[in-house]
Amino acid sequence: MKLYEPFQFLTTEECDEIIEYAKDKIQDGSTLGKFAGRNNRVAWYKESKNWQHWIDLFNTIDPVIDWIQTPQIGFYKPGEQYDWHDDTWPTYRTHIRHFTLTCELQSAPGGKLDLEHRNFILRKGQAIIFKPQDRHRAITPTEGERISFTIWAMALNPTKLDRS
Repeated sequence: MKLYEPFQFLTTEECDEIIEYAKDKIQDGSTLGKFAGRNNRVAWYKESKNWQHWIDLFNTIDPVIDWIQTPQIGFYKPGEQYDWHDDTWPTYRTHIRHFTLTCELQSAPGGKLDLEHRNFILRKGQAIIFKPQDRHRAITPTEGERISFTIWAMALNPTKLDRS
């Protein structure tokens, strides 16, 4: 597994389980703070049974990862999108976002993840890992509903290390 290379992350069954989990937890994503250009719907995946497994997966890329933020499930119907943004975390925090993983739970025609210098059309269960500084966006589908799953891998903020 490498940055910017699609890989199989979840099985079809796992994708379907996450979608089912989220159905009664959906909220308006445009209300999430500073994120102008976002009009999709979201849910938070608080089922933590796989979190350590996912932390271990990120540690195969870089062993500094020590936790993940609550994963987000993004829902996109035609007209719903999330415009260009990055996933950086405020630098005053003790931890920063070190990686972003986006997995396709359900694809839809036209819907996709774009990074500024790369485009990805992922199949169900496939994921891509990239740096949170990479500007990216979620393109609206032309029909159906695209559903994505995002995990942010967190590492200690080096500017907050105790230097005594």
